Formats: sequence, C-alpha cells, structure tokens
Amino acid sequence: MRGASRLTYVSIVVAVLAMASSFFQSYNYSRNLDVVQRNVIRAEYLRTCRDIIDAYFQIKMRTYAMHEAVTAPGRGSEPADALAQRELEAGVFRFGALGTFLANFRDDAIRERYTQLSWKLLAIARDTHRQPRQAFDKAYGEADTLFGEMNEDCARTARLSFL
Repeated sequence: MRGASRLTYVSIVVAVLAMASSFFQSYNYSRNLDVVQRNVIRAEYLRTCRDIIDAYFQIKMRTYAMHEAVTAPGRGSEPADALAQRELEAGVFRFGALGTFLANFRDDAIRERYTQLSWKLLAIARDTHRQPRQAFDKAYGEADTLFGEMNEDCARTARLSFL
C-alpha cells in the first residue's frame, strides 16, 4: 500500500509542476505578444513620422515654387494654375491625415498643435499667390516652429524605441 500512496503523491506533484509550467508559459507568451504588438505600433508610428516629414517638405517646396511662379516679374496678376493649386492642397490634406494618425497617440494639447499646423499649412497653400514674400516667409516661420515641435515628438519616440 505504501508504494501505491507514494506513486499517487508523485503523480500529483508531477501534475502540479506541469500545471505551473503551463501557467508560466502562458504568462511568458502574453508578455511576448504584448512586446511584439508595442513594437509593431512603434514601427508604424515611426514610419508615419517619416512620411509626415516628407509630406511637410514636399508641401513647402511646392508652395515656394508656386509662389515664385505666380510672383515672377512680367506675370502680372494671373491666378495660380488650378491643377497645381489642387495638388498642393491635396498634399496638405495628406499631411493632415498623417498628423491625425500621429495625434491619436498623444494628449489633447499635442492634438491641438498638430491640427493648428495642418490649418496653417492649408492657409499658406491657399494664399500662396496673394502674399508678398515677407508675409509668406513669416507664415512659414510659424509653421516651421510648430513642425519642429512635431518633429521633436517623433525624434523622442525614435530614441525610446532603440533603448
């Protein structure tokens, strides 16, 4: 009888150890899954940061090119090319969409700042042909300040991802 009772205890101990091992593996799996999900989200955030930086400088380049074309000597008061104007505005809307995605990960103050930047870029894009160069540069100075803050948010996130 004694042998059978020891065998029972050994079986119970093995079963408890197997169950503890299963719980530990489940815990490790859920932690690893969480890490992978956070890394995927971080990678998407950083890709969007790269895209929004590219979009900003594309908008800026097109805006300056359009401003130069519209205000060129001998041009008179001809309106801007409608297709180029729409492409510029489409670039601003793309920037706004990317900014909205980034802002969804942030608090309300940062969301407001990203929205202000999008609206400021749209106003600059729509007023390109109406502004003298000094007003144009001043408007972009304000936008550059807001963009610098957005870029710093992206850089801060990038630094966190490599630690």
